[in-house]
Amino acid sequence: MFFQRVLALLSFAGAFAVALSSAVSDPVPGLKELLSPDAELYIAGSPEYEIVFMRWSAAVRPEFDVIVTVKTESDVQKTIQYANEQGKPFLAISGGHGTSVNLGKVRNGIGILMTGMNHVQIVDDGQAAVVGGGISTGQLTHILWENGKQTVTPGCDCVGFVSPLIGGGHGWLQGQYGLATDQLISARMVLANGTAITVSEESYPDLFWGIRGAGHNFGIYTELKIKIYDRSPTTDLWTVMTLTYTQEKLEDVFAIGNEWLESSDPDVRLTQYGLFYFNPSLDANNPVFNFYIYWQGSDIPSEYSDPLQALGPSAVTVNTTELGDVNAHLGAKYGGAACARGYSRVIYAISQQSWSLENMRETLNIFGKLPEEFRNSVVLLEGYALNGVLAKPEESTAYPDRQGRILIGPLLTYANNASLDATAFDFGSRMRSALVDGTGQPLSAYVNYAHGDESVEEIYGHETWRLERLRSLKQEYDPDNKFGFFAPIR
Repeated sequence: MFFQRVLALLSFAGAFAVALSSAVSDPVPGLKELLSPDAELYIAGSPEYEIVFMRWSAAVRPEFDVIVTVKTESDVQKTIQYANEQGKPFLAISGGHGTSVNLGKVRNGIGILMTGMNHVQIVDDGQAAVVGGGISTGQLTHILWENGKQTVTPGCDCVGFVSPLIGGGHGWLQGQYGLATDQLISARMVLANGTAITVSEESYPDLFWGIRGAGHNFGIYTELKIKIYDRSPTTDLWTVMTLTYTQEKLEDVFAIGNEWLESSDPDVRLTQYGLFYFNPSLDANNPVFNFYIYWQGSDIPSEYSDPLQALGPSAVTVNTTELGDVNAHLGAKYGGAACARGYSRVIYAISQQSWSLENMRETLNIFGKLPEEFRNSVVLLEGYALNGVLAKPEESTAYPDRQGRILIGPLLTYANNASLDATAFDFGSRMRSALVDGTGQPLSAYVNYAHGDESVEEIYGHETWRLERLRSLKQEYDPDNKFGFFAPIR
Protein backbone atom coordinates (compact mmCIF):
# COMPACT_ATOMS: atom_id res chain seq x y z
CA MET A 1 0.00 0.00 0.00
CA PHE A 2 2.84 2.39 0.84
CA PHE A 3 4.43 1.82 -2.57
CA GLN A 4 1.16 2.47 -4.38
CA ARG A 5 0.70 5.76 -2.50
CA VAL A 6 4.21 6.87 -3.45
CA LEU A 7 3.53 6.07 -7.11
CA ALA A 8 0.37 8.13 -7.03
CA LEU A 9 2.16 11.04 -5.44
CA LEU A 10 4.99 10.85 -7.95
CA SER A 11 2.48 10.99 -10.79
CA PHE A 12 1.01 14.10 -9.21
CA ALA A 13 4.47 15.60 -8.73
CA GLY A 14 5.43 15.09 -12.35
CA ALA A 15 2.60 17.29 -13.52
CA PHE A 16 3.99 20.20 -11.52
CA ALA A 17 7.72 19.60 -11.78
CA VAL A 18 8.63 22.29 -14.26
CA ALA A 19 6.01 24.81 -13.19
CA LEU A 20 8.21 26.17 -10.45
CA SER A 21 6.17 27.64 -7.65
CA SER A 22 6.44 31.37 -7.32
CA ALA A 23 6.76 30.77 -3.60
CA VAL A 24 10.02 28.86 -4.15
CA SER A 25 12.87 30.77 -5.74
CA ASP A 26 14.86 29.08 -8.49
CA PRO A 27 18.35 28.20 -7.17
CA VAL A 28 19.55 27.03 -10.60
CA PRO A 29 18.66 29.81 -13.04
CA GLY A 30 19.24 28.85 -16.64
CA LEU A 31 19.61 25.11 -16.04
CA LYS A 32 16.19 24.12 -17.38
CA GLU A 33 16.92 25.81 -20.70
CA LEU A 34 20.00 23.63 -21.18
CA LEU A 35 18.12 20.36 -20.88
CA SER A 36 15.90 18.23 -23.10
CA PRO A 37 12.18 19.09 -23.16
CA ASP A 38 11.23 16.08 -21.02
CA ALA A 39 13.74 16.73 -18.24
CA GLU A 40 12.13 17.75 -14.95
CA LEU A 41 13.36 19.96 -12.11
CA TYR A 42 12.20 19.61 -8.51
CA ILE A 43 13.18 22.57 -6.34
CA ALA A 44 13.97 22.09 -2.64
CA GLY A 45 11.19 23.49 -0.51
CA SER A 46 8.40 22.52 -2.87
CA PRO A 47 5.99 19.71 -1.93
CA GLU A 48 6.94 17.83 -5.09
CA TYR A 49 10.61 17.85 -4.11
CA GLU A 50 9.96 16.00 -0.86
CA ILE A 51 8.14 13.25 -2.73
CA VAL A 52 10.95 12.77 -5.24
CA PHE A 53 13.67 13.14 -2.61
CA MET A 54 12.37 10.43 -0.26
CA ARG A 55 15.18 7.91 0.17
CA TRP A 56 15.27 4.34 1.39
CA SER A 57 17.01 5.60 4.52
CA ALA A 58 16.03 8.90 6.08
CA ALA A 59 19.17 8.72 8.25
CA VAL A 60 21.21 9.68 5.18
CA ARG A 61 20.16 13.07 3.86
CA PRO A 62 22.22 14.68 1.13
CA GLU A 63 21.05 18.26 0.75
CA PHE A 64 20.10 19.34 -2.76
CA ASP A 65 18.97 22.70 -4.04
CA VAL A 66 17.31 20.85 -6.89
CA ILE A 67 16.79 17.33 -8.21
CA VAL A 68 16.93 16.97 -11.98
CA THR A 69 15.18 14.00 -13.58
CA VAL A 70 17.37 13.47 -16.63
CA LYS A 71 16.12 11.76 -19.78
CA THR A 72 19.19 11.79 -22.04
CA GLU A 73 22.93 11.49 -21.77
CA SER A 74 23.18 15.12 -22.83
CA ASP A 75 21.02 16.05 -19.82
CA VAL A 76 23.59 14.41 -17.55
CA GLN A 77 26.45 16.19 -19.29
CA LYS A 78 24.79 19.59 -19.20
CA THR A 79 23.83 19.19 -15.54
CA ILE A 80 27.37 18.27 -14.52
CA GLN A 81 28.84 21.13 -16.52
CA TYR A 82 26.35 23.56 -14.99
CA ALA A 83 27.13 22.28 -11.48
CA ASN A 84 30.85 22.73 -12.08
CA GLU A 85 30.35 26.27 -13.35
CA GLN A 86 28.27 27.15 -10.30
CA GLY A 87 30.58 25.39 -7.83
CA LYS A 88 27.85 22.99 -6.73
CA PRO A 89 28.36 19.34 -5.82
CA PHE A 90 26.29 16.77 -7.70
CA LEU A 91 25.18 13.23 -7.02
CA ALA A 92 23.56 10.55 -9.17
CA ILE A 93 20.43 8.90 -7.78
CA SER A 94 18.85 5.70 -9.06
CA GLY A 95 17.21 3.50 -6.42
CA GLY A 96 18.14 5.88 -3.60
CA HIS A 97 19.29 2.99 -1.40
CA GLY A 98 22.81 4.16 -0.56
CA THR A 99 23.35 4.37 3.20
CA SER A 100 26.95 5.56 3.40
CA VAL A 101 27.23 8.42 5.87
CA ASN A 102 29.43 10.19 3.32
CA LEU A 103 26.30 10.95 1.28
CA GLY A 104 25.30 13.36 4.01
CA LYS A 105 28.25 15.57 3.08
CA VAL A 106 26.43 16.82 -0.02
CA ARG A 107 25.34 20.42 0.68
CA ASN A 108 23.48 22.77 -1.71
CA GLY A 109 23.98 20.18 -4.41
CA ILE A 110 22.24 19.03 -7.56
CA GLY A 111 20.70 15.58 -7.50
CA ILE A 112 20.75 13.80 -10.86
CA LEU A 113 17.83 11.37 -10.83
CA MET A 114 18.46 8.63 -13.39
CA THR A 115 15.16 6.75 -13.28
CA GLY A 116 13.93 8.31 -16.52
CA MET A 117 16.67 6.41 -18.36
CA ASN A 118 15.37 2.88 -17.91
CA HIS A 119 15.34 1.39 -21.41
CA VAL A 120 16.30 -2.21 -22.24
CA GLN A 121 17.28 -3.45 -25.70
CA ILE A 122 18.34 -7.04 -26.39
CA VAL A 123 21.19 -7.11 -28.93
CA ASP A 124 23.90 -9.35 -30.41
CA ASP A 125 21.52 -12.17 -31.31
CA GLY A 126 20.25 -12.38 -27.75
CA GLN A 127 23.67 -12.57 -26.10
CA ALA A 128 23.67 -9.05 -24.63
CA ALA A 129 21.40 -6.25 -23.51
CA VAL A 130 21.82 -2.49 -23.54
CA VAL A 131 20.23 -1.00 -20.42
CA GLY A 132 19.67 2.55 -19.25
CA GLY A 133 21.57 3.92 -16.30
CA GLY A 134 18.45 4.38 -14.20
CA ILE A 135 16.81 0.98 -14.54
CA SER A 136 15.88 -0.85 -11.36
CA THR A 137 16.76 -4.45 -10.63
CA GLY A 138 13.13 -5.52 -10.71
CA GLN A 139 12.47 -3.82 -14.04
CA LEU A 140 15.47 -5.47 -15.66
CA THR A 141 14.80 -8.92 -14.21
CA HIS A 142 11.20 -8.97 -15.42
CA ILE A 143 11.88 -7.54 -18.88
CA LEU A 144 14.63 -10.06 -19.55
CA TRP A 145 12.50 -12.91 -18.18
CA GLU A 146 9.60 -12.03 -20.45
CA ASN A 147 12.03 -12.28 -23.36
CA GLY A 148 13.41 -15.66 -22.33
CA LYS A 149 16.57 -14.21 -20.81
CA GLN A 150 18.22 -13.61 -17.45
CA THR A 151 21.38 -12.17 -15.92
CA VAL A 152 22.96 -11.65 -12.51
CA THR A 153 20.79 -9.21 -10.56
CA PRO A 154 20.77 -8.27 -6.84
CA GLY A 155 18.34 -9.67 -4.30
CA CYS A 156 16.08 -6.61 -4.10
CA ASP A 157 13.72 -5.40 -6.82
CA CYS A 158 13.64 -1.73 -5.89
CA VAL A 159 17.38 -1.01 -5.87
CA GLY A 160 18.95 0.46 -8.96
CA PHE A 161 20.78 -2.07 -11.12
CA VAL A 162 23.82 0.03 -12.03
CA SER A 163 25.05 1.05 -8.58
CA PRO A 164 25.32 -2.50 -7.20
CA LEU A 165 27.00 -3.65 -10.43
CA ILE A 166 29.78 -1.06 -10.30
CA GLY A 167 30.50 -2.13 -6.72
CA GLY A 168 30.60 -5.85 -7.53
CA GLY A 169 26.99 -6.95 -7.45
CA HIS A 170 26.09 -10.15 -5.63
CA GLY A 171 23.03 -11.98 -6.91
CA TRP A 172 21.15 -15.24 -7.23
CA LEU A 173 22.84 -16.33 -10.48
CA GLN A 174 26.43 -15.52 -9.53
CA GLY A 175 27.21 -19.21 -9.02
CA GLN A 176 26.74 -19.78 -12.74
CA TYR A 177 27.96 -16.51 -14.22
CA GLY A 178 29.98 -14.53 -11.69
CA LEU A 179 29.21 -11.19 -10.13
CA ALA A 180 27.00 -8.61 -11.82
CA THR A 181 30.14 -6.62 -12.59
CA ASP A 182 31.52 -9.63 -14.48
CA GLN A 183 28.62 -9.27 -16.92
CA LEU A 184 29.69 -5.80 -18.02
CA ILE A 185 30.75 -5.59 -21.68
CA SER A 186 30.92 -1.82 -21.95
CA ALA A 187 29.69 1.31 -20.22
CA ARG A 188 28.70 4.68 -21.49
CA MET A 189 29.66 7.14 -18.77
CA VAL A 190 29.95 10.85 -18.09
CA LEU A 191 33.13 11.99 -16.37
CA ALA A 192 33.57 14.74 -13.79
CA ASN A 193 34.12 17.40 -16.46
CA GLY A 194 30.98 16.44 -18.38
CA THR A 195 32.75 14.47 -21.11
CA ALA A 196 30.93 11.30 -22.24
CA ILE A 197 33.00 8.24 -23.14
CA THR A 198 32.54 4.54 -23.88
CA VAL A 199 34.59 2.28 -21.63
CA SER A 200 35.37 -1.37 -22.41
CA GLU A 201 38.24 -3.83 -22.73
CA GLU A 202 39.18 -2.06 -25.98
CA SER A 203 38.45 1.56 -24.99
CA TYR A 204 39.93 2.98 -21.79
CA PRO A 205 40.79 -0.54 -20.54
CA ASP A 206 42.40 0.68 -17.30
CA LEU A 207 39.27 2.62 -16.40
CA PHE A 208 37.14 -0.37 -17.40
CA TRP A 209 39.09 -2.38 -14.82
CA GLY A 210 38.44 0.27 -12.17
CA ILE A 211 34.71 0.73 -12.69
CA ARG A 212 34.15 -2.97 -12.05
CA GLY A 213 34.29 -2.81 -8.26
CA ALA A 214 35.08 0.85 -7.57
CA GLY A 215 32.86 2.49 -10.17
CA HIS A 216 31.19 4.98 -7.83
CA ASN A 217 34.43 6.98 -7.96
CA PHE A 218 34.67 7.71 -11.66
CA GLY A 219 31.47 8.85 -13.32
CA ILE A 220 27.75 8.67 -13.90
CA TYR A 221 26.67 5.70 -16.02
CA THR A 222 24.09 6.49 -18.65
CA GLU A 223 24.03 3.10 -20.37
CA LEU A 224 25.52 -0.36 -19.86
CA LYS A 225 25.95 -3.26 -22.24
CA ILE A 226 25.78 -6.51 -20.29
CA LYS A 227 25.88 -10.24 -20.91
CA ILE A 228 22.56 -12.05 -20.75
CA TYR A 229 21.71 -15.75 -20.82
CA ASP A 230 18.96 -18.01 -22.06
CA ARG A 231 16.41 -19.30 -19.62
CA SER A 232 16.24 -23.07 -19.33
CA PRO A 233 13.27 -25.23 -18.32
CA THR A 234 15.54 -27.17 -15.96
CA THR A 235 16.58 -24.04 -14.02
CA ASP A 236 13.61 -21.68 -14.41
CA LEU A 237 12.11 -22.65 -11.07
CA TRP A 238 13.52 -21.79 -7.65
CA THR A 239 12.52 -23.53 -4.44
CA VAL A 240 12.85 -21.67 -1.15
CA MET A 241 12.71 -23.39 2.22
CA THR A 242 12.33 -21.07 5.21
CA LEU A 243 13.13 -22.59 8.59
CA THR A 244 12.49 -20.55 11.75
CA TYR A 245 14.44 -21.30 14.93
CA THR A 246 14.70 -19.97 18.44
CA GLN A 247 18.08 -18.58 19.43
CA GLU A 248 19.50 -21.61 21.29
CA LYS A 249 19.83 -23.49 17.99
CA LEU A 250 22.05 -20.87 16.35
CA GLU A 251 25.32 -22.81 16.53
CA ASP A 252 23.85 -26.11 15.35
CA VAL A 253 22.17 -24.54 12.33
CA PHE A 254 25.12 -22.50 11.12
CA ALA A 255 27.53 -25.38 11.70
CA ILE A 256 25.59 -27.09 8.91
CA GLY A 257 25.94 -23.94 6.83
CA ASN A 258 29.70 -24.09 7.36
CA GLU A 259 29.80 -27.66 6.09
CA TRP A 260 28.26 -26.46 2.84
CA LEU A 261 30.70 -23.55 2.60
CA GLU A 262 33.67 -25.86 3.09
CA SER A 263 32.59 -28.43 0.51
CA SER A 264 35.27 -29.28 -2.03
CA ASP A 265 32.57 -29.48 -4.70
CA PRO A 266 29.89 -26.88 -3.86
CA ASP A 267 26.66 -27.14 -5.82
CA VAL A 268 26.15 -24.12 -8.04
CA ARG A 269 22.38 -24.32 -7.47
CA LEU A 270 22.59 -23.77 -3.68
CA THR A 271 22.38 -20.44 -1.85
CA GLN A 272 22.11 -20.23 1.92
CA TYR A 273 20.71 -17.20 3.67
CA GLY A 274 19.77 -16.17 7.19
CA LEU A 275 18.09 -13.43 9.15
CA PHE A 276 18.12 -12.39 12.82
CA TYR A 277 14.94 -10.58 13.82
CA PHE A 278 12.40 -10.13 16.60
CA ASN A 279 9.21 -12.18 16.89
CA PRO A 280 7.70 -11.81 20.39
CA SER A 281 5.01 -14.37 19.65
CA LEU A 282 7.75 -16.97 19.26
CA ASP A 283 10.17 -15.70 21.91
CA ALA A 284 9.22 -12.71 24.05
CA ASN A 285 12.73 -12.25 25.45
CA ASN A 286 15.19 -13.01 22.67
CA PRO A 287 15.62 -12.59 18.93
CA VAL A 288 14.85 -15.53 16.68
CA PHE A 289 16.31 -16.36 13.29
CA ASN A 290 15.40 -17.77 9.91
CA PHE A 291 17.62 -19.98 7.81
CA TYR A 292 16.78 -20.16 4.11
CA ILE A 293 17.72 -22.69 1.48
CA TYR A 294 17.46 -21.20 -2.01
CA TRP A 295 17.67 -23.97 -4.56
CA GLN A 296 17.63 -23.46 -8.32
CA GLY A 297 15.27 -26.27 -9.17
CA SER A 298 11.86 -27.64 -8.29
CA ASP A 299 12.86 -29.85 -5.35
CA ILE A 300 15.51 -29.29 -2.65
CA PRO A 301 17.67 -32.41 -2.21
CA SER A 302 17.17 -34.10 1.15
CA GLU A 303 20.89 -33.94 1.90
CA TYR A 304 20.38 -30.22 2.49
CA SER A 305 16.91 -30.10 4.03
CA ASP A 306 16.95 -33.16 6.31
CA PRO A 307 19.76 -32.07 8.70
CA LEU A 308 18.04 -28.73 9.26
CA GLN A 309 14.64 -30.34 9.75
CA ALA A 310 16.17 -32.68 12.32
CA LEU A 311 17.08 -29.70 14.52
CA GLY A 312 13.40 -29.04 15.22
CA PRO A 313 12.58 -25.68 13.67
CA SER A 314 9.62 -23.78 15.09
CA ALA A 315 8.17 -23.35 11.60
CA VAL A 316 8.95 -24.49 8.06
CA THR A 317 7.58 -23.24 4.77
CA VAL A 318 8.49 -24.31 1.24
CA ASN A 319 7.63 -22.34 -1.88
CA THR A 320 8.53 -22.79 -5.53
CA THR A 321 8.63 -19.77 -7.80
CA GLU A 322 10.39 -18.22 -10.76
CA LEU A 323 13.45 -15.98 -10.54
CA GLY A 324 11.40 -12.79 -10.68
CA ASP A 325 9.63 -13.67 -7.43
CA VAL A 326 12.56 -15.02 -5.42
CA ASN A 327 13.10 -11.63 -3.76
CA ALA A 328 9.59 -11.77 -2.30
CA HIS A 329 10.75 -14.20 0.36
CA LEU A 330 12.85 -11.44 1.90
CA GLY A 331 10.17 -8.77 1.53
CA ALA A 332 12.32 -7.25 -1.21
CA LYS A 333 9.78 -6.96 -4.02
CA TYR A 334 8.02 -3.73 -4.94
CA GLY A 335 5.61 -2.99 -2.12
CA GLY A 336 7.46 -5.27 0.32
CA ALA A 337 8.76 -4.19 3.71
CA ALA A 338 12.36 -4.11 2.48
CA CYS A 339 11.41 -1.59 -0.22
CA ALA A 340 9.45 0.79 2.02
CA ARG A 341 10.86 4.31 2.13
CA GLY A 342 10.90 6.98 4.79
CA TYR A 343 12.40 4.94 7.62
CA SER A 344 15.89 5.48 8.96
CA ARG A 345 18.29 2.65 8.17
CA VAL A 346 22.01 2.11 8.75
CA ILE A 347 24.04 -0.96 7.89
CA TYR A 348 27.40 -2.23 9.15
CA ALA A 349 28.23 -5.16 6.88
CA ILE A 350 31.33 -7.30 6.51
CA SER A 351 32.56 -10.16 4.35
CA GLN A 352 33.97 -13.34 5.91
CA GLN A 353 35.12 -16.82 4.97
CA SER A 354 32.76 -18.80 7.21
CA TRP A 355 30.11 -18.48 9.89
CA SER A 356 32.15 -17.81 13.04
CA LEU A 357 29.79 -19.34 15.58
CA GLU A 358 31.22 -17.64 18.66
CA ASN A 359 31.17 -14.26 16.97
CA MET A 360 27.65 -14.77 15.69
CA ARG A 361 26.49 -15.62 19.20
CA GLU A 362 27.98 -12.39 20.56
CA THR A 363 26.40 -10.45 17.71
CA LEU A 364 23.01 -12.00 18.45
CA ASN A 365 23.41 -11.08 22.13
CA ILE A 366 24.09 -7.43 21.25
CA PHE A 367 21.23 -7.45 18.75
CA GLY A 368 18.91 -8.74 21.47
CA LYS A 369 19.65 -5.69 23.62
CA LEU A 370 18.37 -3.21 21.05
CA PRO A 371 15.88 -0.72 22.53
CA GLU A 372 12.24 -1.04 21.61
CA GLU A 373 12.53 1.67 18.95
CA PHE A 374 14.82 -0.61 16.92
CA ARG A 375 12.82 -3.84 17.01
CA ASN A 376 12.20 -3.75 13.24
CA SER A 377 15.94 -4.22 12.70
CA VAL A 378 17.49 -7.36 11.25
CA VAL A 379 20.88 -8.93 10.67
CA LEU A 380 21.33 -10.10 7.07
CA LEU A 381 23.29 -13.34 6.57
CA GLU A 382 24.07 -13.97 2.90
CA GLY A 383 25.86 -16.98 1.46
CA TYR A 384 25.62 -17.01 -2.35
CA ALA A 385 27.18 -19.67 -4.56
CA LEU A 386 30.71 -18.70 -5.53
CA ASN A 387 31.55 -21.01 -8.43
CA GLY A 388 31.25 -18.35 -11.10
CA VAL A 389 32.83 -15.65 -8.93
CA LEU A 390 35.95 -17.71 -8.28
CA ALA A 391 36.26 -18.61 -11.96
CA LYS A 392 37.38 -15.03 -12.66
CA PRO A 393 40.97 -14.05 -11.75
CA GLU A 394 41.39 -11.86 -8.66
CA GLU A 395 43.25 -9.25 -10.68
CA SER A 396 40.72 -9.10 -13.53
CA THR A 397 38.64 -6.32 -11.95
CA ALA A 398 38.90 -3.80 -9.13
CA TYR A 399 36.51 -5.89 -7.03
CA PRO A 400 38.74 -7.05 -4.14
CA ASP A 401 36.86 -9.87 -2.42
CA ARG A 402 36.26 -12.86 -4.66
CA GLN A 403 37.36 -15.18 -1.86
CA GLY A 404 34.75 -13.86 0.56
CA ARG A 405 32.13 -16.55 1.10
CA ILE A 406 29.50 -14.74 3.17
CA LEU A 407 28.17 -11.27 3.91
CA ILE A 408 26.89 -10.39 7.38
CA GLY A 409 25.06 -7.10 7.73
CA PRO A 410 23.44 -5.69 10.86
CA LEU A 411 20.71 -3.46 9.43
CA LEU A 412 19.30 -1.03 11.98
CA THR A 413 15.79 0.14 11.08
CA TYR A 414 13.86 2.76 13.05
CA ALA A 415 11.53 5.73 12.74
CA ASN A 416 12.74 8.86 10.97
CA ASN A 417 14.08 10.49 14.13
CA ALA A 418 17.57 11.99 14.12
CA SER A 419 17.78 11.70 17.91
CA LEU A 420 17.97 7.91 17.48
CA ASP A 421 20.87 7.97 15.01
CA ALA A 422 23.62 7.88 17.65
CA THR A 423 22.11 4.78 19.26
CA ALA A 424 21.84 3.08 15.88
CA PHE A 425 25.47 3.90 15.06
CA ASP A 426 26.60 2.61 18.45
CA PHE A 427 24.82 -0.74 18.19
CA GLY A 428 25.81 -1.20 14.56
CA SER A 429 29.46 -0.53 15.28
CA ARG A 430 29.44 -2.89 18.26
CA MET A 431 27.91 -5.70 16.22
CA ARG A 432 30.42 -5.20 13.42
CA SER A 433 33.28 -5.36 15.92
CA ALA A 434 31.80 -8.47 17.50
CA LEU A 435 31.77 -10.18 14.12
CA VAL A 436 35.46 -9.48 13.47
CA ASP A 437 37.16 -9.57 16.87
CA GLY A 438 39.25 -12.67 17.43
CA THR A 439 38.75 -14.13 13.96
CA GLY A 440 42.23 -13.24 12.76
CA GLN A 441 40.68 -11.70 9.65
CA PRO A 442 40.92 -8.01 8.78
CA LEU A 443 37.67 -6.14 8.40
CA SER A 444 36.48 -6.44 4.81
CA ALA A 445 33.45 -4.34 3.90
CA TYR A 446 31.41 -4.89 0.74
CA VAL A 447 31.37 -1.43 -0.84
CA ASN A 448 27.65 -1.47 -1.63
CA TYR A 449 26.89 -2.10 2.06
CA ALA A 450 29.65 0.09 3.51
CA HIS A 451 28.69 2.37 6.39
CA GLY A 452 31.17 5.02 5.37
CA ASP A 453 33.58 4.98 8.31
CA GLU A 454 35.74 2.18 6.92
CA SER A 455 39.28 2.70 5.64
CA VAL A 456 40.02 2.57 1.93
CA GLU A 457 41.82 -0.75 2.54
CA GLU A 458 38.77 -2.23 4.25
CA ILE A 459 36.60 -1.37 1.26
CA TYR A 460 38.87 -1.74 -1.76
CA GLY A 461 41.29 -4.41 -0.57
CA HIS A 462 44.51 -4.68 1.36
CA GLU A 463 46.80 -5.38 -1.62
CA THR A 464 49.18 -2.49 -2.21
CA TRP A 465 49.14 -2.92 -6.00
CA ARG A 466 45.35 -2.74 -6.15
CA LEU A 467 45.14 0.47 -4.13
CA GLU A 468 47.96 2.10 -6.08
CA ARG A 469 46.20 1.32 -9.34
CA LEU A 470 42.90 2.71 -8.08
CA ARG A 471 44.52 5.88 -6.74
CA SER A 472 46.25 6.43 -10.06
CA LEU A 473 42.93 6.10 -11.90
CA LYS A 474 41.24 8.45 -9.45
CA GLN A 475 43.93 11.05 -9.99
CA GLU A 476 43.60 10.74 -13.76
CA TYR A 477 39.82 10.76 -14.11
CA ASP A 478 38.55 12.59 -11.02
CA PRO A 479 41.41 14.60 -9.50
CA ASP A 480 39.01 17.00 -7.77
CA ASN A 481 37.03 14.15 -6.17
CA LYS A 482 33.72 15.24 -7.67
CA PHE A 483 32.58 11.62 -7.23
CA GLY A 484 33.59 11.44 -3.58
CA PHE A 485 30.32 11.18 -1.71
CA PHE A 486 29.89 7.41 -1.50
CA ALA A 487 33.05 5.39 -0.87
CA PRO A 488 35.86 7.67 -2.02
CA ILE A 489 39.28 6.39 -3.01
CA ARG A 490 41.74 8.39 -0.94
